[in-house]
Amino acid sequence: AVAGIVWVPAYTDLKLHNLCDGPNDPNAEPLDQNQPAGSAGFFAGNQQFITRKLWGLYNQGPFGHSGKFTTMREAINLGHNGEATMARLAFQALPAPQQDTVIEFLKSLQILPPGTPCRVVDERNNCREGEENDARNQR
Repeated sequence: AVAGIVWVPAYTDLKLHNLCDGPNDPNAEPLDQNQPAGSAGFFAGNQQFITRKLWGLYNQGPFGHSGKFTTMREAINLGHNGEATMARLAFQALPAPQQDTVIEFLKSLQILPPGTPCRVVDERNNCREGEENDARNQR
């Protein structure tokens, strides 16, 4: 930390990616707000989304670019087509325990409330069982 600021990797490339399998993909947006209003491009819809940062992801549910997924697992399994198809297929090819490990890693990328005595909290900002004591022992 420098002057009270802690820098962390954002885990993003900040680029636009096509995450859909065509205009009928349920994840495509009906309007492309990056195009002039009323133009053919505007009404053609949007299938490109900026890569969201993963740091703080667990604090930002619901998940997916449109916020229509309630879990990260749903967002991976249902919201990753187009350029993200290979990543989705790789995740789905993992044995269930390894998929769980990926999800737990994503959950660990939290922005913790000030003064939190643990490294991982649940959706109510309560320390995960055993975390509070572990964090105190490392101080």
